[in-house]
Parts: sequence; structure tokens; C-alpha cells
Amino acid sequence: MIQTRDSGDPHWSWITDFGSKDRLVIGRGVIDDAVGSPRVFGRATFRAYLDKLVAQAPAAVDYYLFDDDHGTDWRILIWDVPTTGYDQRSTVPPPGDPLRAGYALAMAIEGGEPHYVGTWNGIDVRKRLRDLAMRAEASRTREAVPPPV
Repeated sequence: MIQTRDSGDPHWSWITDFGSKDRLVIGRGVIDDAVGSPRVFGRATFRAYLDKLVAQAPAAVDYYLFDDDHGTDWRILIWDVPTTGYDQRSTVPPPGDPLRAGYALAMAIEGGEPHYVGTWNGIDVRKRLRDLAMRAEASRTREAVPPPV
């Protein structure tokens, strides 16, 4: 689960859903059979989330780059929940179950201790978003220019 907070504020907020109805960028979910330690998985997931934010929710990126007066900090919480199969006792909803989308929220509400918490200050996230946005814009510009004949 990815969370944000205003710099200096002690309270973290659950990330809101960015993007259009058919292209949401959601900061929570369940991944089965994730490779790597919770730390490695968490850092890679956060990078992938920012990539997806740039690609699918440019209005959100613009907000964090230009209108974020509070210098929003970010963090990701990862719970590593071992399961032996959905046919046995398991707290993780099976694939396709609508409850699956809210599983990370349930873990946070229930006070389950995450196995990894990664935190990034707003300056670092803005720099990453700015770099990603510039690369995406350069890529779009190259695609718009017809190749030489």
C-alpha cells in the first residue's frame, strides 16, 4: 500500500485512485508469488507505481510537481503473507475476489505489522517524477516527428 502525507504532518493518508475510470493508478493491491525480499519488492513496486502515475495520470503528476505546497512525503508498506494455497486456511482473498483490492487497507486497519516500510521525502519523489515526465514527453515528441525520408 502506498501512502502520502504533508511534510511535517504526523498522519499518513491512503493514496487516492488517480486516472480515468478505465486506467486507474491505485496505490494498493495484492501480488501473488512476488520475487525477492519485501524490501526489494517494495522499492521496485514504488518505482513502478511512479512510472504508471506518469503514464496514466498526468494531472496528478502536475499537481505533485507544481501545486504541492506541502512537499508531500511518500511511503510504501509491504506485508509478506505466506500462504500454502487458497484451498487451505488463508487470510488473502483468492484471485478475482473483489475483497482482494481492499486487503492492504484491512491489514493497515487491523494493525498488522508490515514487513517493510520504505519512505521517500517529497523532494526525491518530485525529482523522480520530473525525470520520468521529461523522458515521457521526449518519447512522445520523437514519436510525433516523422522519420526522415
